[in-house]
Amino acid sequence: MAGFSGVYGVSFLSIVLLLSLTVLYVSVESNLDLFINANDDHAEYLLKKSRENLTVQKQSINSTGFLNITVFNYGDLVQDTSKWTIVFDGIILNDVAITTQYIEPLSNTSIYIDTPYNVTTILGKRILIAGEYGGTFIKELY
Repeated sequence: MAGFSGVYGVSFLSIVLLLSLTVLYVSVESNLDLFINANDDHAEYLLKKSRENLTVQKQSINSTGFLNITVFNYGDLVQDTSKWTIVFDGIILNDVAITTQYIEPLSNTSIYIDTPYNVTTILGKRILIAGEYGGTFIKELY
């Protein structure tokens, strides 16, 4: 009887060990796949961020404080302006008017901002545009 229970015990522990290793392998494999996919997505995002190139070329302000900024897309990616973040004088703006939603490479769009400034008081203020992929572009207004 002692031989049977010893064989039974070793067999039972071996089966439990194999099942545990199988469950552990499946869990590690699925998490590793998620990690690899996230890493690939991050690398693609960083590549797009490095290819993003926006430039504030023109600016004008009228006597009522309405600021017009022309932004050129010198990068090789189509930009979705609805995904931009615009910061003017340290304040994030949510109610800006942008003339086009998508900007092709080597084209431009205009941004209209209602400000409390005029031609003389806007000097030295800065505008920051964070592009669709996170590249930031700063321009000091003159």
